[in-house]
Amino acid sequence: MKRNKNKGVCETEFQKLSFDIRRTIILSEYMKHWEMPEFRQTMSRENERVELYTFPGNDSENVTRFSTIGLSSIRSKDSERQYGIGAELMMVLPKEVAIEQEDQIKNYLFDVASYLLNTLGRQLTVGTTIPESPLAPNGWPKALLFDEPRGEPEELSCFHIGSQHVDLFWLIPIYGSEYELIKEKGLGAFDKLYETGDISLVDINRPSLATS
Repeated sequence: MKRNKNKGVCETEFQKLSFDIRRTIILSEYMKHWEMPEFRQTMSRENERVELYTFPGNDSENVTRFSTIGLSSIRSKDSERQYGIGAELMMVLPKEVAIEQEDQIKNYLFDVASYLLNTLGRQLTVGTTIPESPLAPNGWPKALLFDEPRGEPEELSCFHIGSQHVDLFWLIPIYGSEYELIKEKGLGAFDKLYETGDISLVDINRPSLATS
């Protein structure tokens, strides 16, 4: 996909209207709970697009959220069939990390979106993982876990765009050892370690929950 900042892409009037409606519904929910976004960047592919919004949050939270709009409307091509991702993504990071690595984070999230469209070719589920990748920002755990948006208001867990049910997934950086644990023993094993520990999954400098 081609990336651009607030630039238009070639769309039919119907596609533009459909995207505008989708944006209005989802963005209004984001803003209701996360206040005004600070930045919007667009990734385009032919006549399709995904927008990435940055929500700096308030000082008491000390986190920044990055979240997509439009990924749920794109259908990925897999062999002779087409699959809709049917989801949007969010990532929550410490505010200082978001400031220091802003460009890397945005590029990474667009890389993940492209991977979902070009490789997975199916709907996401809680517990979906992506193995370690060199595309992750410097100093981060290199693998990824797709989870429900824990700690967020219930209204943000899913959106209804006409008859479409759109889930919001929390994208969590995880270590290779944690990826292997989830693949071998399931998400429940990871959750059990998390619940008995004293760490925040938002902290990219946290230790691994799984022993190597």
